[in-house]
Order: sequence, then structure tokens, then C-alpha cells
Amino acid sequence: MAARALLASRRLRPFVPYAVGAFVLVFAAVSLVRGPLAHRAAATPRETARILAAARDTVPLVTALQGARSTLAHEDSVLRVLQYQAEAVGALLTLTPVLQAQRDSLRTVLAQLDGALDRAAKAPLAASYRALAATRALRAVPGVSVLMDTLDLLDRTRRALDPVAAPQREFAQISQRVNAVGSALQALGQVRRTALVRQVTLVEASAGAAPPPPLTIDTLRARARRDSVREAAVRADSVLRSARLWHAQVQQRADSAARARAARILGSSPVAAAFSAFVVVMVLSFTLAVVAEARAPTIAHAREVERLTGQPVLATATRFTIPREGRARLQPGTGVDPFRMVYLALTASGTRHRVVCVTGDDASVTTAVAARLAVSAAADEHATLILDAAPGTPAASSYFGWREEPGFSEALAGIRLWREVARPIGAGEGMALDVVPAGVPRQDTDASIRDPQACADFTAFIAEYDFAVLVAAATSTAPVIAAATAQPPTILVVRVARTRLSALQGLVASLLASGVAFHGILLIDANS
Repeated sequence: MAARALLASRRLRPFVPYAVGAFVLVFAAVSLVRGPLAHRAAATPRETARILAAARDTVPLVTALQGARSTLAHEDSVLRVLQYQAEAVGALLTLTPVLQAQRDSLRTVLAQLDGALDRAAKAPLAASYRALAATRALRAVPGVSVLMDTLDLLDRTRRALDPVAAPQREFAQISQRVNAVGSALQALGQVRRTALVRQVTLVEASAGAAPPPPLTIDTLRARARRDSVREAAVRADSVLRSARLWHAQVQQRADSAARARAARILGSSPVAAAFSAFVVVMVLSFTLAVVAEARAPTIAHAREVERLTGQPVLATATRFTIPREGRARLQPGTGVDPFRMVYLALTASGTRHRVVCVTGDDASVTTAVAARLAVSAAADEHATLILDAAPGTPAASSYFGWREEPGFSEALAGIRLWREVARPIGAGEGMALDVVPAGVPRQDTDASIRDPQACADFTAFIAEYDFAVLVAAATSTAPVIAAATAQPPTILVVRVARTRLSALQGLVASLLASGVAFHGILLIDANS
């Protein structure tokens, strides 16, 4: 549990500056508002109650305003009805009943004729012409009956013709004659319409000569009542607005008194309040981090790894010993370099190894470790090779700024020679350091690895170098490389506070089951 707590504290370490900044911000905000609140903190609960008691009851005022508005709407409606009746009576009493009936009859006939003429103009068909002739305005006009007989005769003649055998010109001639009859009916209708309009005008002119009768509907009283009710509604609305404004002012004073009391109670010690909140947040965050770490534990230190896996931990490297970019990638480490210590342990007298396999659960970290081992070997003036054996994931070539193809997969398949795909990357720094990129994924890679001749060529190529580092970031390639290179020592690279203990056990069990020569574990502490 102590290890889990240590990891939880390390996880929270990057957020400490932000927490301190939030504490300072809260403290400054409380300090700024504490002065005005303390100055206004003079009200007591009794004074607040007295202030609220001065508020006015607006329910009667609202009731009175609603009644005044309802009465105003009623009076206004009555006035509108009287005005409409007065206008209607004034317009109708200028005509006698006989003249009014005559005018209405003429207007009805004229409206019927206008509708029939509009239909004939929009739809010039025999049915439209019959409807025009059947109107009251044209029914008694001389010549209309003769035109209708002609139209019926033409219609019967057209229906008697065979649509298939009869020539098209006969249908066209009959249609022309029907349109001529319709034009004649429309001309008679226009003449009759002009006459009807003239008659309506004469009737209205004769009615205007008679003196209008006296107006008997009085709207003055209704208007006076409406104006009186409107003034009452305006006064009620003004009184209600004043009461509401007073009520808002009273409530504002009561709220100010309540805030002043809260400022005296809670704002007496802003430093203590802000510090308490800060402590509560930090304790809660630490508790949650410990719970999360306990539910999914990760690597804490070397002793835990050795106790859990039974394998030795070679060294623990920090992020400062792994350069990420630039020319520092080809510079040997300074001071106590853990990678040089691992290299010296591999090449010590009596246990000298010319080939080492580096694998792990993170491609970039595994490649960086392999590259540092290769640079340490090249710095001792040894011909060194670093080979990326994970086609499709060009980790080593990307680390040194080289393209990914051609490389391991092409040389293993026999498409390229091993010497062709080996690129000298240390020549500019005076180092004999070559890199073999990963190459592109191929379908025949697994078959090529199991080919004895391909394995022999691969082993002979590696034998040309004093020291070779095989990068197998994908752990599934480690057994294949081990079988092809006569069991080289394998180093497992894992990360402190990143790799889970369950994943570490799975990696170690997988490597041991594949039969590789397990050399040890290298820890990377990126948070130190």
C-alpha cells in the first residue's frame, strides 16, 4: 500500500502548481470582497424582519387593476357596436325600401353576369358558353336563343364524328365555329353588363337627392363612460407599479442585510476558509488516486518487479538519460549512464554477448533503449548494428531520422541483400553504427523466418558486427528472432507508474514460454 500511495503522489505532482494557483486565486477573491461585506454587516435578524414588514400588499391592487381592465374592454366593445350601427343606419336610411330592393336586385344580376364572363374567358368551352347564356342578364336578350341552338347543333355534330376515322380538319372547323358563337355571347354579355352598371348608378343617384333622415343613435354617453373607465385603469396601473417598486426596494434591503450577516459569519477568516478548501480538495484527490492505483496497480520500484517476476532488474533509467531529438541521439551518455552500465554488463569478460534483443510494451521507449545501447557500443569503437524487426512500425528508423524501407522484411525475403538495407548513420560522428529499418509488412515474413537458408544468411550478416541490437517492440517477434539468432539474451523494457503489474506478469510469462534467454528487466522512470 505504501508503494501505491507513492505512485498516487507522483501522479498528482504535476497538478500541484495548478492547485496552488487556484488557492491563490480564491484567497485573492475572498480578500477583495471581504472589506465591503464587513462594512455592510450591520443588520440584525430583527432589523431584517422590520424591513420586510414595511412591504405593501399588492393583491388588492392587482384585483382592482384587473377589474378596471375588464370594464374598459366591455365599454370599448359597446362603443364599437354603437358606432358600427350608426354608420350602417346612416348609409341605409338614404334609400327608400323600393330603391334599395331595386339596387340589390341589379347588383345580384351583375355579380352573376361577371362570374359567367370570367369563367368563359378562363375556360373557352361549350359548357362555359351555356352557363353564360343561362344567366338572368342574357336570358331575355334577343339572339341569345339562336346562338344557343347553333351551339347545341355544333356540339351534337362533333360528338357524332368518329375520332379515329374523321379527318382532323373537321374537328378544327367545328371548334372554330364554337369559339365564334362563344365570342358573340361574350360580346352580348359585355353590352348587358354596361347597361346594368348604368342602371345601378342611376338608382343610387336618384336616392341621393332625397334628404337624409335624422340620426337617432347616440354614442356620446358610451364614449364618456369608456373614457372614465380608462382613466380609472390608468390610475390603478400606476398605483400597482409604485407598490411593486417599493416592494423590490424593501426586498433588496433585506437581501443586503442577510448577505452582511453571512459575510460576518463566513468571511471572518478568508485565509482559513481558503486553506481548508485547499486541504479538502488535495486529500480527496489523493484518496481517489490511491483507490485508482490500488484497483489497477502499476510498477512502483525495482524490488517489487524482482519479487513479482523473479527476474533481475538491470537498471532504472530516467527521462533525462534518453535524448529525444537532435544530434544528442548519437552522443554517448555523460555521468553514470545506466545504458552504458547495461552494455558493459553484457560485454564483460566471460559473459560476452555479441547480440542482444530488446523488447517491451511501448515501441518508442523500447527503441530509445536499444538506440542508447547501440550508441554505447559504437562509442567504444565497435562495429555496431541496430536492427528493427517489426515491419510496419518503423520505430528505429524514425528515431534516427531514416526512412522505413527497404529494410528487414525485404532482406529476409531475399529481395534485397542485407548489406544493401544496412544504412551507416554514425559515420558523421565517427562511429561505426549501422541501422536496418523495419521495412514494409509482407505476407511471406513468417515463412522466410522459418527458412533455414534465410536464417543462415541473417546469422552470417549479424556475425560481421562486433555488437548487434535487435529491436522487437512487438513482443510477438521476440521468439522468432531468438530462434533465428541462437538464443540471444533478451532485455524487457517496462515503465514505472505506466506498466501495470498484470501486464508485466503476462510479458514475462510470454517470453519465458517462448524459450528466449531472459537476461533481465530495464525500468524507465519517465516521471522522475
